[in-house]
Amino acid sequence: MSGLYRLPGLFLTALCHVIVIYHMAEHRYSKKKFVLYSCIFSVVFVSLMGYGYTEGAWITFFAYMGIVAEVFLYSCIVSQDGFPKKCFLFITYLCLFSVLDNSLKLIVKLFLPQISEVAGYYVAIVLRSMILLPVSALYKKYAAVIVRSLMDSGKRWWNPALIALLFYLLQAVVSVLNARNAIPDAYLFLAFAAVSFLMCVVYGVVFSNISYMKKDAEAALVRQNAEYLSNQLSVLQKAEEANRRLRHDMRRHINTIAEYAKTGDTSAILAYIGEYNTEISEATVKRYSENQTINSILSAYAGKAEEGGISFLVQCNVPKELKIREIDLIALLGNLLENALHGCQESGKEKPCMEIHIRLKKNLLLIVCNNTCSDKLKLSGSHPAGKSIGISGILSVCQKYDGDLDYKIEKDVCSACAVLNL
Repeated sequence: MSGLYRLPGLFLTALCHVIVIYHMAEHRYSKKKFVLYSCIFSVVFVSLMGYGYTEGAWITFFAYMGIVAEVFLYSCIVSQDGFPKKCFLFITYLCLFSVLDNSLKLIVKLFLPQISEVAGYYVAIVLRSMILLPVSALYKKYAAVIVRSLMDSGKRWWNPALIALLFYLLQAVVSVLNARNAIPDAYLFLAFAAVSFLMCVVYGVVFSNISYMKKDAEAALVRQNAEYLSNQLSVLQKAEEANRRLRHDMRRHINTIAEYAKTGDTSAILAYIGEYNTEISEATVKRYSENQTINSILSAYAGKAEEGGISFLVQCNVPKELKIREIDLIALLGNLLENALHGCQESGKEKPCMEIHIRLKKNLLLIVCNNTCSDKLKLSGSHPAGKSIGISGILSVCQKYDGDLDYKIEKDVCSACAVLNL
């Protein structure tokens, strides 16, 4: 079959790759940039593979290898995930694509031998797309939040990526045998089914491990919340000690004021009362929010900021109860403040500052965190370049609640705006 007849099928395949990667990847760019890169990818994909089919022989093989490299490069460019996680997700998708491609081609050859080569080619492509697109949508709805909530540590993701690569190589062997008609189709189909079954079993173990990784990450957040509560308890204990001392010294203060009153020294009385009022204010525990979790986190970072000589300003207007899991709130606000604290410490500026605004507007929870930042901090799209584990955690929470995360840098101030739909 001439390469010309394959072009519509190649366009459909390229579009399928774009949609699946859009659902699978953690987006780095705006939708306009994503569409631009996708158009470039599709043109190169169709041109390269069309040329390979037209020339035939070994050119087709090298064109296919070039296409695999191009799809991988495209997924790396548009995704913000860490490289090991990108490799795992891409190879997993490649395995699924190869499973469907091989199985549908064999099914068409075995059960629809009467149809033409062109019809068989398009039947396989259409069925493959009809399966891949719903699978990618299901992944985005149920699995993407779990995968994105996990840190991009290479130690966690390289082993699953290597397992995925092994199965892809096995699928590639099946593809070569199928293309060369090396063994009868019935035996090839049985061999292919056995490899696919084994792959499903191993992937069951892999995703079970991913579920364990998620539980481990949630346990870390629970420990983080315990630390916040412990810090707040320490602050309360110090305040209680200061209040006991003030109550103990009350008689001395009254006697001092009485002595000033006897001499009619009004200015001394006012000055002494002012000093006493300042001492009382310093002993008073600041309450930032009616919500206990938010108040604990803010109190903990207020103490850290004070220790580091960082100005800490808060405006918070949220009710006592919020429709968000405590663990998610810790991951979001805790990581935002941790990144802001590090930004202030690394800025090298004389008067670093953290400023937090939190409010609930109808069903939207808005959190804006401004902090002094280093001149070296740069953005890649709407997120900091070289995205940290903390930002991955923040973004996963925002996406879980159909929200968004946006960063801006203006005049040495980094501004992070998180929006959650509660």
